[in-house]
Amino acid sequence: MLTRYMGMTAKSQSYLFTFGFVLTLLGMALTEMWLPMVAGAIILCGLMVESWIRVAHIIPMHDEIRTLQKQITKLQSEIRTIEFNE
Repeated sequence: MLTRYMGMTAKSQSYLFTFGFVLTLLGMALTEMWLPMVAGAIILCGLMVESWIRVAHIIPMHDEIRTLQKQITKLQSEIRTIEFNE
């Protein structure tokens, strides 16, 4: 969805977006300027959800894919050595 800022970890970024979202909701509740803050709350909600999905699902999936690729490479090399020996 969005390009992640590479200067901080994905988990830190998700905490930052969650904190910003909570502050925006708090500002909406405590001030009379809540209407302009609705756009910020919607944007931060999208960023927060996207970053938590990345932390919870996408990053572990990439790690799993890397381990599977290593296993495939290892099995292919074993098959090649078996075929070469025959």
